[in-house]
Amino acid sequence: MKDLKIRKENFIGYIPKSNKEYQTFIQIILYYADSVCFTIKPFLDNIDEFNKSIWSELNDSVVDYGFVRAASNPKSDKSHLVFLKKDYYVYHFFKGKKGIFDFQEEDSNLGITLEDPAFIKNEEVFCYTVTHEKICIVIEDIYKLLGTVK
Repeated sequence: MKDLKIRKENFIGYIPKSNKEYQTFIQIILYYADSVCFTIKPFLDNIDEFNKSIWSELNDSVVDYGFVRAASNPKSDKSHLVFLKKDYYVYHFFKGKKGIFDFQEEDSNLGITLEDPAFIKNEEVFCYTVTHEKICIVIEDIYKLLGTVK
C-alpha cells in the first residue's frame, strides 16, 4: 500500500457550524469523492477487528487497509488506515451523522477509534480532517463551492 497523495492545490480550513452546513458539506464532498479513508487508532491486528467493531456497517465498503502516511499528518510516522469505496454504506454512514466528527467514540471491546477521515478523488486527497483540531481542510474549488450553496 502506498502513501496518500495530497493534491497540489491551495487548501483552506472549513468548519461546518451547524447540522445543515454539515449535510451540505458532506453531500458535496461525497459527490466529488471516489473513496474515503480513516485513520484507526491505535491499529488493527487484522480486518476482522474492523468487521466486528461498532463500525461494522462499513465492512462491505472496505477496499484496503494498512500502515501508510496519513493526510492529516504527512510528515509523521505511518498510521494505520482503512480505505473505503464510496458506496451506499459510506454515504449512509456520513449522512446519518450530526457532524463530521460525530463518529469518534471508542469501540469498548476493541479499544480502537476512527479519526481523520480523508476524501480521495483520482488517488489524491482533496479534503481531509484533523479530528483533534476539529477542522476540515478542503481544496480551494470545493471551499468556494461550499460558500455559494445556501
